[in-house]
Amino acid sequence: MASLTLSPAEHDYILRGVESGFRADGRGSLDRREVTLRTGMISQANGSARCRIGNLGVGTDVLVGIKAEVNSWTPGDNVPETSGTIVCNVECSPSAAQEFEGRGAEELNIELTQLLDRIFNGPQSGIDFEKLCIIPKQAYWVLHVDALVLDVKGGIIDALVWATRAALMSTKLPRVVVESIPDEDGVMQAEFDVVDDPEDMTELAGAENMPVAVTFSQIGRRFVVDASEQEEAVAQARMTIAVSPKMEICAVQKGGVLRGFSPALLAEIMQTSLKIAREELDKFNKHYAEAKNMTDGRADEPSTGSTFLVPF
Repeated sequence: MASLTLSPAEHDYILRGVESGFRADGRGSLDRREVTLRTGMISQANGSARCRIGNLGVGTDVLVGIKAEVNSWTPGDNVPETSGTIVCNVECSPSAAQEFEGRGAEELNIELTQLLDRIFNGPQSGIDFEKLCIIPKQAYWVLHVDALVLDVKGGIIDALVWATRAALMSTKLPRVVVESIPDEDGVMQAEFDVVDDPEDMTELAGAENMPVAVTFSQIGRRFVVDASEQEEAVAQARMTIAVSPKMEICAVQKGGVLRGFSPALLAEIMQTSLKIAREELDKFNKHYAEAKNMTDGRADEPSTGSTFLVPF
């Protein structure tokens, strides 16, 4: 995460405030800043979304694009013979924070890429990867998830996961026609053709089952959700928990650990994550549906994306 140097007085103020039940910006310990989502940001992509946590210019901003391509299956591939796959990549823009210049964001890029892969690439994601298989042992879809962090003011992981979820939910794949054609010896061989028609597209199967992420930052003896940049500078540990719509914990990742979580605090965080995820999934899906209806209603107009606020 972006580093920030605080004075001893600022450090003590934030620490004592969180332990006493209040935060410097007036939020409660489980309150999230305002979240803004936009879909349809990249016209050349199969799906895209932009998420900002916090106000414009003083928040964390992430842009995600999804690009689908057909890949040939070969023996020894990590991809199952009857499945497709997702490939994630996260880059922090050098303009997002001063310490990201040069190779300063290299470790963070790797950490965030691995986290996205852990959440979205596998059965825990809820995505039906078998529907990404075109012909078993021959061809499959690869979804390239490319994320660009434009600005960092705390809460980068949640913004990244939400933008990725929205981008995958908006992803459209071309229809594929599979036919059996005899070869020179008369043996029937499966062949496929990708229909090049922007009006003949299908949605990503199982996208509605994808999880959301809730990141907790331990400050003193307590924890907060959606830590600000100042709070992240004080936090001793961070834990991200991905929760599915079925209220199942499907991924956990720790980071920035200066000391371990106590068993009691860890149990409380796990239970709290389920409560928060239930509320945020309902709100996310509701507002996403509204945005999708707005986009569909403007199908004949130039695409400018759809904007909506999620008042978490």
